[in-house]
Amino acid sequence: MGKLRIEFKKDYLATPISYWVHKELDGENWQNASKYDPPLPCAIPNKGFPLLIIEAQSIELQFASLPEIEQFLAVISQKNMPTTNQLSRARGLTYGSNRHWLSRLPKKLKPWSKREKLIPLIQKGMSEFITACTNESVNNM
Repeated sequence: MGKLRIEFKKDYLATPISYWVHKELDGENWQNASKYDPPLPCAIPNKGFPLLIIEAQSIELQFASLPEIEQFLAVISQKNMPTTNQLSRARGLTYGSNRHWLSRLPKKLKPWSKREKLIPLIQKGMSEFITACTNESVNNM
């Protein structure tokens, strides 16, 4: 159904899901915050910041952290996905549903028949992301 790869970037790259997963804690706007929950990923020494890239049906999905992959899977694994309003409220917002990552997910990936084929690829990507990050961290200690 698709391809996956892991790239290492010199600088942290926020993805469309980053804002919705990593909540700013210090009162700053998201881009200028210094503390997040869960924390933003750290660079792996001599490599950079990991980025999982999934290509499926001519669409590229990017994930910069394990919590992003986990949230994506938690949402798309539901046969009846939550609304973007529900997901926005879960982050504590009463606005932004049209900017939510789910509302920006291409329409051709939203039907259950497409998502159920995408889920194993995302799970495989998550496993490889964990392995790559763990191996790189251990190798650089």
